[in-house]
Amino acid sequence: MRFSIGIAVAALSGLTTAASSQNDADVLLLMAHDRQQQIPKETPRLPKEVARHIFLQRTSSSGGYGSDLRDLPDSIDTEAAVSYIARYGKSPLPLFLSAEQTHSSSQLLVILEGATPENVQPLKEKLADSDQVASFAISEPPSSTANDHLVTLFRNMGLATPSQCDIASAINPFDSSCWAGLSSVVKYDLQKAPETISILLENFSRLSQFVADGSLEATLVLMPHTSRTSKINHWSAAAAAADNSLRRRNQDTETVIASTGRVVATQRVGAKDDKPAAAPRNRIPQCFASLDACAKGTNGCSGHGECVNKYGSGSGNATVSASNCFVCRCKRTFVNEGEKDGDLYKNIKTIEWGGNMCQKKDISVPFWLLAGFTITILGAVSFAIGLLFGVGQEPLPGVIGAGVIRSAK
Repeated sequence: MRFSIGIAVAALSGLTTAASSQNDADVLLLMAHDRQQQIPKETPRLPKEVARHIFLQRTSSSGGYGSDLRDLPDSIDTEAAVSYIARYGKSPLPLFLSAEQTHSSSQLLVILEGATPENVQPLKEKLADSDQVASFAISEPPSSTANDHLVTLFRNMGLATPSQCDIASAINPFDSSCWAGLSSVVKYDLQKAPETISILLENFSRLSQFVADGSLEATLVLMPHTSRTSKINHWSAAAAAADNSLRRRNQDTETVIASTGRVVATQRVGAKDDKPAAAPRNRIPQCFASLDACAKGTNGCSGHGECVNKYGSGSGNATVSASNCFVCRCKRTFVNEGEKDGDLYKNIKTIEWGGNMCQKKDISVPFWLLAGFTITILGAVSFAIGLLFGVGQEPLPGVIGAGVIRSAK
């Protein structure tokens, strides 16, 4: 009886493990042979948070990615997560050399949604014959909504182009229309575009050549079709909290604009001073949802700057999006002082501005100049007084002392 129970438990455990492995997302890394030989042959199961850090580390420019790993789950410790990021991430730069002085491979991240054992089996068989592949699995892969958030994050960081490229162009690192510098991130739905796998297989020899000569390293993420119905809508809890915070800030923006109306600011030309504009009674949010909302909510940055997309490319993107974050970028102003010498003023005063709507004067430079000068003068005076005091305490020489002593008669 006990033997039968043991067999049943073992069989149930095996079925559970098999079902769990089928629901995992396979990640295949294509890299040069010498780099691939440094990675163990095992295929570990990693949390989605660690996989997200690996993707960011691979696609980010040198020195442009850093994280404190606070979003790691309890199932893995920080030391193990760092070791996996170092193993499956891109190679670090040599010491004392910048990115411009070394040759860095382009980094391609391809997310394939709706993967089933049938539609990805030809691709896995093709990769099994290659000596350029390392792999790991993602346990509990998130939903398609989470993948959309991840691609949006890459685009906001400037690591992916705004438009989607076809797979044949995406694997070419010399096609500038599909690449944002040395990185490219694309996502395809195998249910809507089943020809993606066949096109990838047709261009596999070209892809392998780019990988072999060090021009490219590719990361293929095979998201199972079962992850579509997943209730996990973010790749990390920290990302979810950031999105919720940004959404609340966007709602606060609409409230502030509706309640404050137009903030009036004046600027006097040729005056002795340029007074900052009065701040509105309501709190100005840290981010605005659009360029127009930023301009209206800050009255054109009080006339002392311009609204720009903090995580985008300049101020040209004026569309409303949950991922936009428009803020004021303050500029310096010049005030004419003194008498005119012909058409020019003799003195021109430069004013630096700060604050979330450029309404405050930035006096940090004059403050540190004054504080540094004052500390230097006090130190010099103290040193001089101490030096004079030390000289006055020294005894007189013996010859002078003998001349002033009255001789005894």
